[in-house]
Amino acid sequence: MTQADALQQATKRLDRALGQLEGFLREVFAEQEGGVSIAALKEQVRFLTEERDRLLHDLDVERNRARRLAAANDEVSDRLEAVVSTIKELMPASPG
Repeated sequence: MTQADALQQATKRLDRALGQLEGFLREVFAEQEGGVSIAALKEQVRFLTEERDRLLHDLDVERNRARRLAAANDEVSDRLEAVVSTIKELMPASPG
């Protein structure tokens, strides 16, 4: 294959690729039915950003709740341990 043939084939491949890219971009940015407009994409990004922010807030709330529950669990465990210890001290030793 000569250099001219290789250049011609490369040019054809480039033309095909550009055609495919143009078609894709027309489809993505078309304002007609079935297409996606830039405004619609921006709205989708805005919606997803708001949803992410809500989910992050909910996650923070649940993490705080989990911390409070863990602290309450520790306190209850300490109290139960103290009660069991007191009961053991008050029980008379049973002959074995």
